[in-house]
Amino acid sequence: MDTNAPWRALEGPELGQAPPPPERPKPAGLFLLLAAVIGLIACSLGVVAFAATQQGGQVEVVSSGDSGPEPASVASKPMLVVDVTGAVAHPGVYSLPQGSRAADAIATAGGYSPDVDPRQVEAQLNLAAKLQDGQVLRVPRRGEEASGAASHSGSAVAGLIDLNSATAEQLDTLPGIGPATAAKILASREQQPFGSVDDLVTRKVISAATLAKLRDLVTVG
Repeated sequence: MDTNAPWRALEGPELGQAPPPPERPKPAGLFLLLAAVIGLIACSLGVVAFAATQQGGQVEVVSSGDSGPEPASVASKPMLVVDVTGAVAHPGVYSLPQGSRAADAIATAGGYSPDVDPRQVEAQLNLAAKLQDGQVLRVPRRGEEASGAASHSGSAVAGLIDLNSATAEQLDTLPGIGPATAAKILASREQQPFGSVDDLVTRKVISAATLAKLRDLVTVG
C-alpha cells in the first residue's frame, strides 16, 4: 500500500491482483431436503387424485375365483316327483315343489292337449288337490273309459282308492275332496267302516253331487 496515498485503499485492489473468491454458501439442512421430498410426493398424489375425479368413475372391486357356497337361505326347496300322463301336451315325469297342486302339474306338462275330455276332467280331477311324491296324474282323453285319474303306488286296487284304507293325502286327490272332507271320511270310518260308497252320502260326509264326481274312483274293501 502506498503510504503516501492512503486513500488508494478505498479504490479497490491494485491492477493485476485477483479479487478474493466469493464466500461458499452453507449446505442446506437435512430438514430442508426432507421437506422437498414430502412436497414432491404430495404434489404427485394430488395430480393422481385430480385425474381420478375427472374420469368420474368409481373403483369396482371384482373378486376372482370361486365365491364360496351359497347361503342356506337360497337352498332349493323340497321337491316331489309326479308322472303326468294322458291328454297333456308333454306327458312325462316332472319335479315340482312340495305343496304343488294338480293344476300346477298339468301346466308344467304344457297344459291340455287337443284330445282332452273336459267333462271327464271336471268329473275325475280335483285341480286344487295337493300332489304327492310318486303320484300318477292322468288327464282323461275323449273316448276313454272313466278310470282313476290320480293314484299312488300301493294306495289303490285296480286303480280305485279304498275308502276304508286310504290315507288323508290319498283322499285329498279325489275331486271335490279337500283336507277337511278327507278328515271327516277318516273319522267316519273309525266309528264304523264303510259298507258301500253310498255311505258317504248316507252319513252326510259329502253331498250326492260330490259322490257323482268320485263314484268311479273309489271302492270299499
